[in-house]
Amino acid sequence: MPAELESKAAMQVGHLVFAFARLDFMLALALRNLLQSQTPDDLNPLIERLGFKERLDALRELVEVSKTLRPEAVQQFDDWYKAADRLRMTRNAFVHGRWGMETRDSLFNASTKVGKVLSGEAKVYSLSELETEAKLAKQVIDAFYEWHLRHVVNEA
Repeated sequence: MPAELESKAAMQVGHLVFAFARLDFMLALALRNLLQSQTPDDLNPLIERLGFKERLDALRELVEVSKTLRPEAVQQFDDWYKAADRLRMTRNAFVHGRWGMETRDSLFNASTKVGKVLSGEAKVYSLSELETEAKLAKQVIDAFYEWHLRHVVNEA
């Protein structure tokens, strides 16, 4: 039973990590697309230096000062940003945290910080809770994909 739980949990965590990596890449594309440049490839070294939170924040700033985005696009992005910023904490825990078995039917996700791990600080998940997290992440990521396609790519 523990091996089966671990396998199912690893699949859910893997789905989330893939989804977050896809979002990170889409944020980089959106930054390139909004930073109108004659040579977009020259922006790559700058964008690649940004972490996830910095990409989110940089994109937010670009959207706020954009002269090409319509007001409803800016409002939609602002609503999305709030959801994405809340999801960022989950993303960090899933991508950078440590996983282990809690009980026969639950797993724990511990911080990467040794002091927190040693103090026993961790979040416990059942498989259904992992599935719920994956669905929420997919909704937020899909919403960004649609926003970017509609308001940035198709408006360019």
